[in-house]
Amino acid sequence: MSEQNIIEIKGVEKRFGSFVAVSDLNLTLKEGEFFSLLGPSGCGKTTALRIIAGFQDHEEGEIRINGRTMGEVPANKRPTNMVFQSYAIFPHLNVGDNVGFGLRKTKLSRNEIKERVAEALEMVELGGLQDRKANELSGGQRQRVALARALVMRPKVLLLDEPLSALDKNLREAMQLEMRRLQQKLGITFVMVTHDQYEAMTMSDRIGVMFAGQLKQVDRPEVLYSQPCNREVASFIGGMNFLDAEVTAENSESLEVNVQGFGQMTIGVNPNVQVHDKELLVGVRPEQLEISAEKPDGYDALVQGEVSDVAFYGESVHYYVRVDGLKDSIAVAVPNYFHTVDHSRGDTVWLGVQSASVIDLGKRESLGGEK
Repeated sequence: MSEQNIIEIKGVEKRFGSFVAVSDLNLTLKEGEFFSLLGPSGCGKTTALRIIAGFQDHEEGEIRINGRTMGEVPANKRPTNMVFQSYAIFPHLNVGDNVGFGLRKTKLSRNEIKERVAEALEMVELGGLQDRKANELSGGQRQRVALARALVMRPKVLLLDEPLSALDKNLREAMQLEMRRLQQKLGITFVMVTHDQYEAMTMSDRIGVMFAGQLKQVDRPEVLYSQPCNREVASFIGGMNFLDAEVTAENSESLEVNVQGFGQMTIGVNPNVQVHDKELLVGVRPEQLEISAEKPDGYDALVQGEVSDVAFYGESVHYYVRVDGLKDSIAVAVPNYFHTVDHSRGDTVWLGVQSASVIDLGKRESLGGEK
């Protein structure tokens, strides 16, 4: 990834009547970066992608791609290409003609087009399938043809709108790794829209999380996971237990807090949180908790409770533990090392947590948390 900016978005806003689809969008992407826009359905992420592509206009703000303002530049003149959610494969054309469709309007010769098509198909590991009929392709092959058709135009930026959503789980996971390897090999900037948190975290250098048309946080996947800026982001990136807490003392680096259920603890200040208050919201990831029938040693805080439910996921077991004084059960995720479920509904168990695993999520009221 280069330090050179490839996309600069400043103050972009898009309205449909009185509805604000994208509000004050500000974002800078680096050349060669794999960036994902992540958020729930209707949050504005696809609208933002279409604005970058030039398929959607905007009322306010500016977009620059490769140093050039895109204000009046139509979609077919921008240094971008797009892979749509539906792939939009032409059923009456074979693979080669599908991939080379966009090159027909260029000044390239027939042989040059043939060479470019063959090169693009090799990139996506479909070499030699130029003559395969479109209706003979599997879902994964259709996705690769759509990628090849976009890459054959040699764009500076490749835009991807939920490109893997139509694939089954195993193929989807395999294609995530393949697309990431392809992006790193080509060095092209990829901008992907997805509602799948695991897909975004697996593939991206950075992720922007959107809610209600606003970009709430942009950061590396590991930072979004360990230091989410608020409850919305924390709940959308992985599982999270939310707990009320009261600040009893603080300095620039740490907070002394009384966490509901767990008691007094010292936790780190989250640099991504803008507003703190005596009434705090904190979070604990399910996999950061220890669950044991016996009282465990070596933890900063312990609480006893009763198993209210058990969910077996194959690679892990999730326990839900009811603790006196807490409205919601606490979720605990345990890797399934030995193919066993150690605790059953109704069992009394201990939960242990380290202070370093408790995430400061800022002022409780400002995050929509319940008091």
